[in-house]
Amino acid sequence: MGVIKAVILLVLGLLLLGGAGFGGWMIYNKYFVEHEESAPKKEEPPPKPPTGFVRMAPFVVPAIGTQKVEQFVTVVVTLEVVLDKVPYVQARQPLVYDRCLSALYAAVDDRSVMTGNLVNIIAVKEKLAAAAAKVVGEGVVQNVLVQVVTQRNL
Repeated sequence: MGVIKAVILLVLGLLLLGGAGFGGWMIYNKYFVEHEESAPKKEEPPPKPPTGFVRMAPFVVPAIGTQKVEQFVTVVVTLEVVLDKVPYVQARQPLVYDRCLSALYAAVDDRSVMTGNLVNIIAVKEKLAAAAAKVVGEGVVQNVLVQVVTQRNL
């Protein structure tokens, strides 16, 4: 009699373990495994167009105080340009340089690119990108890469 009870208990235990394992497997598949039909499809942003680089000559701008020149600000930048527009930007580089230099002079004069006596690089990038876009058009200059900023106090 004792052996029959042990076998029945063993069979019931195996059935319970099998049921628990099956239930766990079902819950795992339902909640933790991604299903293609239920997952919302994310639209990928359009790929960024291929770009090239146009290196600009350094911009040297004096920061004029109330009575005299207080410091000189030198900024070296490279323009990241849509690849097929690189020759166009290089052909118009003197105009782009002039417009950027004028914008930088104005921004240093009204102190919109200065935080105290220090140059705000993000503001410089925005000013130069806007100035370049006025010459070569919107969307041509993808980014302004600021490579060097030096400030020399007098």
